Amino acid sequence: MPEQSEIRVLIVDDIAETRDNLEKLLFFEKDIKVVAKASTGREAVAMAKQYQPDVVLMDINMPDMDGIAATEAILSQVPTVQVIMMSVQGEQDYLRRSMLAGAREFLTKPISAEELYHAIRHVYRLQTTQRRYVSAPVEPGLSADTGAQGQIIAVFSPKGGAGTSAVSANLAVALRQLTSKKVALVDGNVIFGDLGVIMNLVSTKTIADLANRISELDRELLNDVLATHTSQVKVLLAPPNPQTGELVTSDHLRAILELMRKEFDYVVVDTQSSFQDRALAVLDLADRIVTLMTLEMPCIKNIKLFLEVAELLEYPPEKTLLVLNKADSRLGIRVENVEENIQHKVALQIGNAAHEMSLSINQGVPLVIEKRGHQTSKDIFALANLISNARGGAAVKAGAKPPDPKAPENRGLFGRLLTKR
Repeated sequence: MPEQSEIRVLIVDDIAETRDNLEKLLFFEKDIKVVAKASTGREAVAMAKQYQPDVVLMDINMPDMDGIAATEAILSQVPTVQVIMMSVQGEQDYLRRSMLAGAREFLTKPISAEELYHAIRHVYRLQTTQRRYVSAPVEPGLSADTGAQGQIIAVFSPKGGAGTSAVSANLAVALRQLTSKKVALVDGNVIFGDLGVIMNLVSTKTIADLANRISELDRELLNDVLATHTSQVKVLLAPPNPQTGELVTSDHLRAILELMRKEFDYVVVDTQSSFQDRALAVLDLADRIVTLMTLEMPCIKNIKLFLEVAELLEYPPEKTLLVLNKADSRLGIRVENVEENIQHKVALQIGNAAHEMSLSINQGVPLVIEKRGHQTSKDIFALANLISNARGGAAVKAGAKPPDPKAPENRGLFGRLLTKR
């Protein structure tokens, strides 16, 4: 096994004594090497470009360019750097601003030696883990292929709290790593979307920018709005607030997803837990609906209702892939009994890893990257493998005419079901 290389560290602080003290703390750590020290934010940007450190210890308060601005500037030019922000103030606003700027850790001064060592090694491990599992970079633009269309995979649950956002994010990354094909992730919950937080992505461009220019929608505009995760998964983020999200209609979603189907091999959509028009638009277009269930009676009840609705909407049976999420045998309900009650087989189970999943979300690193060997990660890879090896499941039955979304009677679930009678 190759010997681990040194962790190269750049120290940035406007107080000389603090810089020297930090360097002394790190001197006897054999796997950590201080390659440079900067006294200003501007100097830090120049040194980061020159020395290409693995980790930057960044003071948040500096006279010429503060740590927030310096972090953003460094990451724009040396994106592989991991930044640890330092401050004498541990206020939530400082922490939030630091994380939005791209910092991976936040340490409050005075910093103990053990705390410092742990933070440096932790962020370095995040960096090397991401490098290990990220596939070869994709081309700058979207695929120009106009042949076979990709799959739209709706991750959905009729009951909130089933984990659709976390599973969507991890599934998209797993599909990318497993197949090396073009994968996109869409935050279909345009009102309260969480994928930006889960994927640790900050972008001023969201699905609302596409909705506002829907008549101009093409691959160039789409490519301009999509954010790129370190895994090379392209992400279409939700609007920054509910008011803007309300302006994104089901017709917008249909047009956007139809284009994305042509540009990507897999389009994973975190779908809103409802039967409103926007959710129905996604479910109609989806080739597979990964339907998440938990072993809780309210969720099981809603799953049974959804399966009945799916049948009334004439979705092919193979279109719905029932997945038990947060599987735990200690919850007092047997999976076999649930299957018998709802008359539907559970295709796959994803183990319960509440602590690990919450930690990965808080760190902004999907579990399949941070802990690929964890059983829950293996379960998600199994789901990705199941999807990638089973192309099929049309949005409507062969030969059947899809519902006209513009027809007034087809608006909403009630209108849709009424026309089936």
